[in-house]
Amino acid sequence: MAPPGAALVTFWLVLAGSTLGISAAPRSPNEISKEWATYNMQRQSVNAGNQDTSGALRSVLDYSFATPLRQVQASQVYQAGNTRFRRVVNDLQNGKPVKIVAIGGVATNGTAASSPGINDFFALYVKYLKRAFPNAQIESVRNSAGIAPSAVVSQCLGSYMPSDADLVLLEMTANDAVGLDDSLLNGHNAKAYELLMRGILAGDKQPALILTQSMVPGMGNGSTPFYLTPEAPQYAALASYYGTPVVSMRDALWDSGTPTNNSGVITGAVLQDDGSTPTDRGHKAIADMLVYNTQRTAQDLALLPYGDYDTQSMAMTVPQTPVYGDVASEPSTVLSNSTCTWVRNISGSSRKCPTNMGNMCNLDYASRANMLRTYDERVATSSQSSNKAAIIGGVVGGVVGGLLLLGGLLAYCIIKRKRHAQQVAAAADAKAAARRKAAANGHGVPITATTSP
Repeated sequence: MAPPGAALVTFWLVLAGSTLGISAAPRSPNEISKEWATYNMQRQSVNAGNQDTSGALRSVLDYSFATPLRQVQASQVYQAGNTRFRRVVNDLQNGKPVKIVAIGGVATNGTAASSPGINDFFALYVKYLKRAFPNAQIESVRNSAGIAPSAVVSQCLGSYMPSDADLVLLEMTANDAVGLDDSLLNGHNAKAYELLMRGILAGDKQPALILTQSMVPGMGNGSTPFYLTPEAPQYAALASYYGTPVVSMRDALWDSGTPTNNSGVITGAVLQDDGSTPTDRGHKAIADMLVYNTQRTAQDLALLPYGDYDTQSMAMTVPQTPVYGDVASEPSTVLSNSTCTWVRNISGSSRKCPTNMGNMCNLDYASRANMLRTYDERVATSSQSSNKAAIIGGVVGGVVGGLLLLGGLLAYCIIKRKRHAQQVAAAADAKAAARRKAAANGHGVPITATTSP
């Protein structure tokens, strides 16, 4: 017979070993299943003091993972104090009504799932919650933003988030990757994302927010390296500042992909046309991440039951001072500038900036083609804000027309910007083509948060 505490020691050894960043050969489904079975047996043997928690957690831990344990644990990028999600899980355990809202792009839309509404990540997660907490009254709301960026969703948040939301899964990483190079320099995407986070966290019921980070275009077909994603460093810093949990599809799947020579990976978890849109395997991985996060929170509640610690933490408001100063002082300017940059990138610099941000709420974001068509039909534009640099450059060029070096540099910058715009447009077209192909096969659910004329 094993000595007292042996099961607990084994549990921690499994936990520690599984989190080491060591590359491993691909695992078979049978091996993955056995690994999880062993791990779950250890989890169910852990007691909280003299209390046996196995019965209370049995339904919560009853789930079949398809992603290896180590990779699911790697996907749990940041847990924070987790106060708001502890409240949600506590409500689920006590049979209270809980409204769960998914806001995001094509992953949230379930576009490339073989049975959208059944085996996309949101459907899988909601199905798990209803089975794990059978007495809870769970209402799910799926609001897909199509290809719209955080700046537009923030501006139109009332169309995406019900006022009585309890939990919001925010999946905007792939959408915000358009114009990523510029964002890394001036943070326009991060500022818009912060405004979106603040808007969600300020909801009537103090909703829990889980940043559900999907792969950006090119990340799953070997053309985008590990680091080139808005989820880090800016979005990671925002998560830390606001104390919001983060789960990462990139981190969950990277080790199981096929490495490329340019520090990328190729994985069948996403469509290869765009390297971003999740397939059935990708959707299952995202669901696995969210389920594991929920299980850990339920276990945490068994060790530290919901009480004064939580109510005191819930009494704390959203930080008055944002990470980016102009987010508080000039929020409309932040959203306008970010949207302007996105419009120019997504259109290949062929469209001018909107003069009324409210018009952006009335577009069709199902595809790039639809967005550009409805943009031309419904949005008044101005080139003033987007062309300041060009006007100044023209004046300077006229005054110092003899400085050929400056002219050459300007020409180089223009060519480089045009090439970047063309690359962005090509990526958007590839993503739209993947969506059209999926739609032709009967895949994908409607883009739900856009307004028709």
